[in-house]
Amino acid sequence: MAAIRTGIRDGWRSALKLGAGASMFDVLYSALAMLATSAVVAMLHRLEETSPLPTIIIQFTIVGVMIAFGIMQIRERPYKNDVQPQRKPSGFIEWIRGHGPFLVGSGFAIANLANPTFIPSLAALTTFIQKLEVFEASVVNDLTFALGFGAGNMLWLLVLVRLVVANKHKMTPTFIKRIQQLSGATLIGFGTFYGIRILAVTKWAEVLRIIFTA
Repeated sequence: MAAIRTGIRDGWRSALKLGAGASMFDVLYSALAMLATSAVVAMLHRLEETSPLPTIIIQFTIVGVMIAFGIMQIRERPYKNDVQPQRKPSGFIEWIRGHGPFLVGSGFAIANLANPTFIPSLAALTTFIQKLEVFEASVVNDLTFALGFGAGNMLWLLVLVRLVVANKHKMTPTFIKRIQQLSGATLIGFGTFYGIRILAVTKWAEVLRIIFTA
């Protein structure tokens, strides 16, 4: 939804940057899972057991940002006649504008960490693939798979955006606004879901014990 929204509002290049930002972290996640599945999962479990509070704070921060960004998208008004509002030129602001889509894509990928089941699920997926023995287990093959994992996701996003942008002239302002609102509602929904999941799986008695012991 974010890729479609970016493509409609800011064009193909911005959507390309968003896809690149998301795919970069997909490659990183996949590479970590392929190269050190058990080590990564064990490290995360140790971190949650010994220092659960920082993990919870990070997760809830990501959830809060997701929900806030979703609300912003719902309230934001689409540009009329493809005319974007003029902004004052500024070095920092221009840098943010130029890299904004990439940062947003990276942010969405980082938001996966708010899902307590994301890393274990990715670890299970990569373990299953390794067990199939489709290719020989080696560092080069694992990294190649990780690159393919990220490239596949990026290609899916770009094909989707390309189709939407190519047919943008057929879309009414109301339809574009509904896409933007749906994108915001999706973010709010996933943020709320992740927040409930975090509340459900967190061992609060252990967290309180560590806090008061410290």
